[in-house]
Amino acid sequence: MKKILLTSCIMAMAMNANQTVAAEDSQFTTSGVMMGLSNYLWRGQTISDDKPSLQADLMIEHDSGFYLGSSFETYRYADEDNVNNDYEIDYYGGYYQMVSDDLGIGFNAMKYTYGAGGYSVEYALSLDYQALNLAVNYDQDVEAWYTELNYSFPLFNDSNLVAHAGLFTDAEAYEFDDNGKVADTAYDVALRYSYPLLSQLDLMLEASYHEFNDDHYMIGLAYNF
Repeated sequence: MKKILLTSCIMAMAMNANQTVAAEDSQFTTSGVMMGLSNYLWRGQTISDDKPSLQADLMIEHDSGFYLGSSFETYRYADEDNVNNDYEIDYYGGYYQMVSDDLGIGFNAMKYTYGAGGYSVEYALSLDYQALNLAVNYDQDVEAWYTELNYSFPLFNDSNLVAHAGLFTDAEAYEFDDNGKVADTAYDVALRYSYPLLSQLDLMLEASYHEFNDDHYMIGLAYNF
């Protein structure tokens, strides 16, 4: 199977509910989300062949800023003349700290394991300034970089709109077709919208565009716990 990385920015949007693991004075908190999506979108591309995907995530965080988590996703991939259903279980850990009221920095390492076999590792550095997020990602498997900017706009009824722009600076590693040639770089843009239907249930919408792929759309529900 051709290796593909599966990360989800909408997962970060959905995980907005926390609860304590033990007593009220516990130094640990846990958060999670379960999602049913009409499409699994990753950096301007569909990972589920424009078909539905089930996803879940659970994270435990310490007051110091260190955290550990695991996620599950279903997806589809092409193998010769067939399209196969598969799943992925990811394990991640990192550190995030607010330097000031407006500035936050973080580091993350994630290992992706696939039901069909194999694994890959990606590292990320992130910087948040007020509503702006900058993240630099390095794919250890194909030795490629991906940089993204995200800006969050709070809207009516506690809904949220995120504008996203990303750039593959080593696009040849992913073999994007640019009029018969392998592209050196590739960009993607997206709009992601989250609307709280209930206290723990969000409506998720996304429209994305990739320089060398078709437009893709997603609608889904996210249950936070």
